[in-house]
Amino acid sequence: MRAGIYVRISQDRTGAGLGVERQADDCRQLCEAKSWKVVEVYVDNDVSAFSGKRRPEWERLLADIAAGEIDAVVGWHVDRLTRSPRELEDVIDLAERHGLELATVTGDIDLGTVSGRTFARMLGVMARNESEHKSERQRRANEQSAAAGKVHGGGMRPFGYAQDRRTVVPAEAEVVQECAERVLAGDSLRGVARELRARGATTSAGHDWQPRSLRQVLSSARISGRRERHDRIVGVAEWPAIISVGDSDRLRMLLTDPARQTTRPGNPRRYLLSGLLRCGKCGAAMVGRPQRGVPRYCCAHCGRTYTNAARTDEFLRDVALQALDGEGLRAALRAQRTADPKLVAEVARLRVKLEELAAAWGDDQMSTASYRLASSRVEARLAQGERKLARIGGPDPLGAFVGTVAQMTERWGELNTARRRAVLDAVLEKVIVGPARSRWDEERFQFVWRA
Repeated sequence: MRAGIYVRISQDRTGAGLGVERQADDCRQLCEAKSWKVVEVYVDNDVSAFSGKRRPEWERLLADIAAGEIDAVVGWHVDRLTRSPRELEDVIDLAERHGLELATVTGDIDLGTVSGRTFARMLGVMARNESEHKSERQRRANEQSAAAGKVHGGGMRPFGYAQDRRTVVPAEAEVVQECAERVLAGDSLRGVARELRARGATTSAGHDWQPRSLRQVLSSARISGRRERHDRIVGVAEWPAIISVGDSDRLRMLLTDPARQTTRPGNPRRYLLSGLLRCGKCGAAMVGRPQRGVPRYCCAHCGRTYTNAARTDEFLRDVALQALDGEGLRAALRAQRTADPKLVAEVARLRVKLEELAAAWGDDQMSTASYRLASSRVEARLAQGERKLARIGGPDPLGAFVGTVAQMTERWGELNTARRRAVLDAVLEKVIVGPARSRWDEERFQFVWRA
């Protein structure tokens, strides 16, 4: 009798494979007692039979059975073979077609008889039931730990924190704070990442900073001292914050916005006013498009409206700085950034409510279904309130910029294109460009101010 031994362990934390080796030794002894010849040992180490992930060696075993190379399958227990009743039926079908025998260290199962197949199915159902209960217990434990703000281990340490995931690393925290401030002030992820690489700063894994890795750090609620699970914030964490909750909410809204415009890889923003200018003929956005080597803005839709880029950039700069020189526009913009006290109080109340629900659920005062239903409703209202606060809170791109026209002109020269655009976006909603009546016509520009 040609026997194939199949061994599996769902979790091998050390990677030593000791669990599967012990199973294999027991199975070899069983084959020796039965005078069966072991022709192959199939090992799926650190692979769950319940998760639905591929098990390469299990698939190879089934193929060898179908090819007639295996007469018997030996395992430590039926649940080591499979925890899926559907997969067990595949084995039973193979047994009926090929006369396959099945033996386990914990007891033989004769798949050639009705009672043997029934017993195998019962064991399979019991194994599946245990897996589902184990999974539910683990999920509940993870959710309770997350709601309590506990540290979640595993994987690379988060940037800004030591290996214990609680202690702040001062040098890295300064990088996080600097990057958060710059992105909120209008700098692009690509530009900030490029400067970090230029000065030799690396991620916690020792890799060069890229826009994607920087986005992951800045959009994580962890850096604001909050615990999240499955992309939703579930409570206050046990580790200290590096940036404020308000700044974190603004970053998360900014960096996860599907409408957020990004530049192509390796191609930072070259045209200051792309998208801000609108065609007076069709209303479409105007984009940078040079003609005969001369930079200009052109309507992306009809192509009939265009203007010289350099002169337009200078003209809009002068108009914006002149407008900011007066107290009227500044006061109106400041008023828009003032949060409603009622909204602030409501957001604080909802955060407390969420913590109270988590505590009640953790103390078994409410069922999991009730907790999820109640918390999802509170989270939806909280997210809406936090988005409103995020739009008006945090650093203001105009805060350190405004002054006299001379001061603002000097500061303008020190800003990169992304920061200049952030200043213009803070004061202008759009600029409509009408038809030109002369080679350079300032009257064709119609300004739509934010206040």
